[in-house]
Amino acid sequence: MKRPAFNLVELVICLSVMAIFAAIGPTIANGLLNNWHLQAASRGLVSDLRQLQAQAICRHETLTFNPAQFKLPAGIIFSKTSPIAFAASGQTPPGGSGTLILSNRLGQSRKVIVSSAGRIRRE
Repeated sequence: MKRPAFNLVELVICLSVMAIFAAIGPTIANGLLNNWHLQAASRGLVSDLRQLQAQAICRHETLTFNPAQFKLPAGIIFSKTSPIAFAASGQTPPGGSGTLILSNRLGQSRKVIVSSAGRIRRE
């Protein structure tokens, strides 16, 4: 019984498909990696803001967020900052609410919004 074999046309098609994937694979992976870093940074920022809010409540004092102390992954920057503060009640004092925007090298961005009621959310 004869075994079916690959012919030259099938091998060329297979190799060309593999070459296309090899060419576009790193570009797609780089974009995904930058997006994941941006999402991780925004989640970390929300976590740090919630922790600051809890500390303000526990200490019964107004605490202010300092963006310079927040460690960002490589390639992520603050493209917009606002003075964020939390009062002893957990809400923001007048002028303490605002939006922080994180951006990556590809121009993607994520917003972290702190409302005047003290609610922290990501967009």
